[in-house]
Amino acid sequence: MYAALLFILLIPVWFLVRTGRRRHNVILLAAGAAWAMAVVLFFLLLDFWGEMLWFAALGFQGRFWTEMLAKAASALCGASFAGLVIFLMAGSSKAVPRVALLTGVFFGGRWGVVYWQEILLFFNRVDTPLREPVFGRQTGFYLFSLPLYDGLFQLALLSVCVGLAAQLASSFFLMTDETGVVRMRRENQGQGLGEFPGPRRLYRNSAALFFVLAAGSWLLRYHLLYSQWGTVNGAGWTDVHVRLPAYAALSLLLAAAGCWLLFLALGRLRLEERLPRLPGQFVPVAMICGSGALTGLAWLLLLVLLPGLLQWLQVEPNEITYEKPYIEQNINFTRHGYGLHRVEEREFPARGDFTREIVADNSGLLNNIRLWDKGALDAVYRQFQEIRLYYEFVGVDVDRYSVGGDYRQVMVSAREMEPDNLPKQSRTFVNKRFKYTHGYGITMAPVSEFTPEGLPNLLIRDIPPRSEFPELAIDRPQIYYGELTASPVVVNTSEGEFDYPRGEGNVYLHYPGSGGVVLSSLWRRFLFGWKFDGTRFFLSEYPTAQSRILFHRQVRERVATVAPFLHFDADPYIVLHDGRLSWIIDAYTTSAYYPYSEPFSAREKIEPRDGSGETVVSSPVSRGLRGVNYIRNSVKAVVDAFDGTVRFYVFDNDDPLITAWRRVFPELFRDREAMEQALAAHVRYPKDLLLVQGLVYAKYHMTDPRVFYNQEDLWIRATEKYYNQIEPLHPYYVMWKIPGADQLEFALILPFTPKNRQVLIGWIAGLCDRENYGRFLVYKFPKERRILGTQQVETKIDQDRFLSAQLSLWNQRGSQVIRGNVLAIPIADTILYVEPIYLRAETAAYPELRLVVLMHDDRMTYAPSFAEALEKLLGEGEEVAAAEPGLPWLQEAASPELLRQANDALQRYLAETGSGRFEEAAGSLRRLQELLRQLLEQAGESVR
Repeated sequence: MYAALLFILLIPVWFLVRTGRRRHNVILLAAGAAWAMAVVLFFLLLDFWGEMLWFAALGFQGRFWTEMLAKAASALCGASFAGLVIFLMAGSSKAVPRVALLTGVFFGGRWGVVYWQEILLFFNRVDTPLREPVFGRQTGFYLFSLPLYDGLFQLALLSVCVGLAAQLASSFFLMTDETGVVRMRRENQGQGLGEFPGPRRLYRNSAALFFVLAAGSWLLRYHLLYSQWGTVNGAGWTDVHVRLPAYAALSLLLAAAGCWLLFLALGRLRLEERLPRLPGQFVPVAMICGSGALTGLAWLLLLVLLPGLLQWLQVEPNEITYEKPYIEQNINFTRHGYGLHRVEEREFPARGDFTREIVADNSGLLNNIRLWDKGALDAVYRQFQEIRLYYEFVGVDVDRYSVGGDYRQVMVSAREMEPDNLPKQSRTFVNKRFKYTHGYGITMAPVSEFTPEGLPNLLIRDIPPRSEFPELAIDRPQIYYGELTASPVVVNTSEGEFDYPRGEGNVYLHYPGSGGVVLSSLWRRFLFGWKFDGTRFFLSEYPTAQSRILFHRQVRERVATVAPFLHFDADPYIVLHDGRLSWIIDAYTTSAYYPYSEPFSAREKIEPRDGSGETVVSSPVSRGLRGVNYIRNSVKAVVDAFDGTVRFYVFDNDDPLITAWRRVFPELFRDREAMEQALAAHVRYPKDLLLVQGLVYAKYHMTDPRVFYNQEDLWIRATEKYYNQIEPLHPYYVMWKIPGADQLEFALILPFTPKNRQVLIGWIAGLCDRENYGRFLVYKFPKERRILGTQQVETKIDQDRFLSAQLSLWNQRGSQVIRGNVLAIPIADTILYVEPIYLRAETAAYPELRLVVLMHDDRMTYAPSFAEALEKLLGEGEEVAAAEPGLPWLQEAASPELLRQANDALQRYLAETGSGRFEEAAGSLRRLQELLRQLLEQAGESVR
C-alpha cells in the first residue's frame, strides 16, 4: 500500500518534469522538483513524528525538542557558513559553482548535525578547578571548547577547499592545442587560447586557505598536550621548547603568506611586468605555489627536522633529566582523568594462619563465596527454568539481596521472550507483534548452595515465579523491556496477549500498563505502519483506539536513544524491588580531550605460565571506551521492565560533563537521593569501569617519575585456567569485610601480579554498598613476602599427583572437566583461594560441580563440597581426591607410582602439543592411555 501511495504521489512529478522539458518551461520544472521534495519530506516527517510521540510518551518532550532545535540551528549555521564561503569564492552562477554550492551546503548542514553536542556543551560549559601547566588553561577548556574549535576548523577548511576548487573548475578547463601542448583557457571565451584568468580572485581565495591553515596551526599548539612524541602522552621537553614555538611561528608565517596574497590581489605590484621571463598567466600560480612551498619548507624545518635532531642529540642522552617534570604532569593528569586521584591505598599484611576463629568470625563471607560458575549456572537455568522453547535467559548477573534476614550474594537471570525460538510455522506476523509480547519473571539462586542432585538451590523459580521468602515476591513479573526485546509489539488489542503457560493451556491478559504510544487515531496507525510493518499493520483488525505500540524496547538502545551523549555499559542487570522488576544500566561520561592523560588501550599483555612469552589480548570492555582518556560513572539509568519508564540518576556531581548536560536537559536528570531506597540497594560498581581503572592503575600506581620512567614496578592482571584456557582474570563480585568493619560489603575486586612474575602484588576493589558506594580501594601486598598468584594455584592443581590423575581420568571417560574461576578471597588478614571444578558428560546439557579446591599459603585441599574442603583445610589430615560414584578413592585403589607416571605423561603431552611437536605428543598420549588403562584395572570391576 505504501509503495503504491508513493508511486501515485510521484506521478505528478513525472508529468511536470516531462512537460517542462518538452516546453522548456522553468516554472514547470521547478514545480516538479518542489513536489518531489514535498513527497520526500512527507515520508521523512512520518519517522520524525513517530519519534516525537515516543519521547512524549516518556515525558521527555522538552528533551526531544532541545535536540531537534539544536541540530536544526547548528545545521543551518553550518550550511549558511559553507554556502556563503563558496558563493564568495566561486563568484559565478555557472553550473560548476552551483554544484559546489549545493555540495558545501550539504556538508555544512551535515557538520551541524554531527557537532550539535559539542555546540551545546560549549554554551553550557562550567569551570573546572584543575589547570594544565603549559598554557595555564582549565581542563574545562579542553573538555568543552577545543572539540568545537576543531570542528569549526574542519568546516572552514572544507568550505574554503570546495570554494577554491569550484573557482578553478568553473573558470578553466584543460585543452590541447595543435602542437600537443596542454594549456588553460577561459570557459567563457568561445574561441582561442586565453591568458590565465581571474588572478585577483585566485589570490583572495588562496589567501583564505592560508588564513584557515594558520588558524589550524594555532590550534595544534593545544594538541601538543596529547602528543605521543615523548616518553609519555602529553607535551614533553621537545614539544614545549621546540614544537610549541614552531607551531606559533608557522601560524604567523601562514598568516603572513595570506596577507601577501591579499596584497597581490590589489594588483599594484604588476608582477607580470616585473617578471618578464615568466608568462603572465602563470604569475599567480607561481606566487601561490611559492608561498605554499615556503611554508611547507618551514614546516619541514621547524616541526620535523629541528625537533627530531634536538630530541636525538640533546634529550635522549639525558632523557630522565629533561622529561621528569613532564612525566609528573602525565601521571597527575592521567590519574585525574580516570578518577584514580580518589584512590585509597592501603597495605594488606597477608599474614597469619587460617584458623577456626577466622572462620567463625567470617561465616557470612564464607557462606557467600561464589561456587556457581556463570556459564554452568546459565546452562542449568536454560535446562530447567526456561519452561517453554520461546523463553530464553540472557546471561547471569551477580547481585545481593537481604533474604530471610541474611545478606546474600545471588545470581539472577531474566526469563525473556524470544519469538524466533518458536517453530517456523508459528513465527507469524500476528504472533510476533500481538501475541508473544513479553517475558515472564526471573530466576534467582545463591552463589554457593546446591541441592543433593547438584542443582542450584533456587530462591525464585518457575512460572508464575515462586519463592519461600515474602521479600522476593514479584507483583509484576511481565518483562516488556529487556535485553532481547529488539522488535516492536502492540499491546491491549482486541485479542489477548499470551502471558504465561499453565498446565495444558495458557493464561492471557490485556496490557494494563502505561508504556508505549497510544494508537488513538487512523493517522497514528498509518504512521506506525510506515515505520514498522507496512500494510499488514495498517490493515490489521487487532489494534484498537486503546492499543499501544511499544518500540525501542531493548533497554540499552532505549536509554541511548534518550541520552546519546552518554556511553552505556554493555551489561544491564535486572533488579527486583518493591515487587517490580527494573533494569539498571551504568552510564559514563567520557572524553578523549583531557590534557596530558593517557588514552585507554584495550590491548594488554599477559604471561602464560608455560614460559612461551608475552601474549597480547584485547580487554573485554565496551568499544566506546577505547581511546578515551577521561571517564566518570556519573549516571545510573533505570528502565522499568513493565512500562518502560526511564529515569536517570546523577551519582557524581563533581563531574563537569554531567553538570553541563544537566544545564542542557534539566528535566532529564534526578539527584541520587531521589532513587528509591529499595532500588539504590542494588547499585553496583561497574565491571567495565573497574577494569579500565585497573589497567590504567597497573601502570600509574607508580607516582615517582624515575620509577615510572624505568617501568620497574609494572603490574599486569593475574591469570587463570578458565574452561581449560589461560586468560586474564576478570573483575568479580565478592562479599567482603573491610578490615576494621563489622558488616559484610558487596565489592568488586581484581587481583594483579608484577610483570614477569606470578605472585600476587595487590588487588583493587570498588565498593558498592550504602555510603561506601564508589570508593576505590587498593590493597598492596608486602614485597618481601611471596603471596601465591592465581596461576600458581592452577599450577599446584596440575602438579598434585592424585588430583591431576583424577582430572585426566575424567577427561578420558567421555566427559569434559571444566575449571571454574580461581577466586582470591580476602578474609581477615589473609587470602583464601577457591576454585570449583565441574564435570560435564557428553550427553549432558549442563555441567555438575564435582570438586571444590581450597588453598591457603602452600596447603591445598579438595573435596566434593566446600564444607568438606574447608574442614580438611582446617584439619591436619592429608588431602584426598573426590569420590565418583562407583570409583574407589584413587590413592587407595591405585599405585602411586602409576599415578606419578600418568601425570608425567600428561605434562609431556601438554608441553609437546604446545610447542608443535605433534609426533612426540602422539607417543606421550599413547603412553598416558596405557597408564590410565592400568589404573582402571587396578580400580577393579566397579569402574567398568
